[in-house]
Amino acid sequence: MKFAYYPGCSAQSTCKELNASLLVVAEKLGLELTEYASASCTGSREIRAVRPELFLALNARIMAMAERDNLPLMTVCNTCTLNFLDTQKRLEEDPEAKDRVNEVLKAEGLRYRGKCRVTHFLWMLLDDIGAERLRHMVVRPLKGLKLAAFYGCHIVRPPAHFQFFDSRNARSIETINSILGCESIDYSGRTECCGFHTAAANEKVAIKLTGRHIKSAKDGGAQAMVTPCPLCHTVLDTFQREMEREVKQKLNVPVLHLPQLVGLALGLAPEQLQLDRHMVPVALPL
Repeated sequence: MKFAYYPGCSAQSTCKELNASLLVVAEKLGLELTEYASASCTGSREIRAVRPELFLALNARIMAMAERDNLPLMTVCNTCTLNFLDTQKRLEEDPEAKDRVNEVLKAEGLRYRGKCRVTHFLWMLLDDIGAERLRHMVVRPLKGLKLAAFYGCHIVRPPAHFQFFDSRNARSIETINSILGCESIDYSGRTECCGFHTAAANEKVAIKLTGRHIKSAKDGGAQAMVTPCPLCHTVLDTFQREMEREVKQKLNVPVLHLPQLVGLALGLAPEQLQLDRHMVPVALPL
């Protein structure tokens, strides 16, 4: 299977272990990835707020490259995924904006047609690899691991983008956990915001918000958490000491990137998945 692969900014900077683990897992899964060296940031949510036309052009340009190569576009970041989907929707509804964007892209010989299929590594596992094929590839079932899925908000909301009737009851990560042999822990906060974008303005609010999520997961019996988003991972993993002071409880909950979890079940070594880069040490009962 061939995909255009868009790692985004975080997976190549603050969360380099995400990109590294994705690449070795992709090889195991038999994926052929095309990465565009000239692909820019999608603008997070900030550029959209101050330069909406630039936001559209940045995202349309990356999708136009995938369209040119007739490839679906796979991401590993919730916010990047949402930015692409937002751009698709806006340009579909506003032909004049689409024309303005294509006028900009013309200088690079690109044209956005609105035909790009955007997917996330999480969805690709179930939609393209498929549950049965993935199950047959598991060589190290993660039995005995009690795991809390943390979706974050940008991969489940707004519901219209993701075809959910109830965006707060997403189950795709739990389905993958089951395939890999894990036990999923239910807890409050698994589809809530991690506070990443709030942290830039008020770090204390993000710490208070996310500390409650981790405490709920730990109190429910979770030995670790898994997230499909590097921005969520940054908050969940990096600020746990501050969160412990807020919730007045020792947390020490390791937070895995989704490709790392899959990689462990596929038989890859922790070193290949760069589990030693995490702030909270990853010591799992495997």
